[in-house]
Amino acid sequence: MRLVTTITLALLLLASCKRDRAPTGFESPSATIDSLFRAYGVQDISQNEARRRLEARERFELRDQGLFKSCFSDWQGEHDHGLGGFVFGQLVAAKDELQISVEDETAQVRAASASPELQPIILVKQAGAWKIDLRQSVPPRVRQSLYEVYRRARRAEREAK
Repeated sequence: MRLVTTITLALLLLASCKRDRAPTGFESPSATIDSLFRAYGVQDISQNEARRRLEARERFELRDQGLFKSCFSDWQGEHDHGLGGFVFGQLVAAKDELQISVEDETAQVRAASASPELQPIILVKQAGAWKIDLRQSVPPRVRQSLYEVYRRARRAEREAK
């Protein structure tokens, strides 16, 4: 009888334990990329249409700021919008040919047709959720250039007031 009671209690305890689950939309690297595409409302456009829009320098409209920011592991503030936009552009231009390789808590995303010398987009697993690491995904020169554009825009804004 004691054995049955002990086993029953153990099973109840196990059943009541909650697992750390990733928030919906971040349970895998591909789910995180899909979330980024949803933030821009481009999940249903083709890769050719995305490339056409990029080549024409058409703007992609960010539709969900909160979802956008939550896609990144190291989001620090408004100055990171340029980095996020760069990553988005890289991913959407190759959306139908992305290759994802996962090793432990890190994933690398590349376009199948991309040169191996191109820097991959890096995702890291944090508390069960896969997030894009901006600083590992954006090459240092590009990152510095985007930050400089941000600083100039803020300076121009302040001077205009």
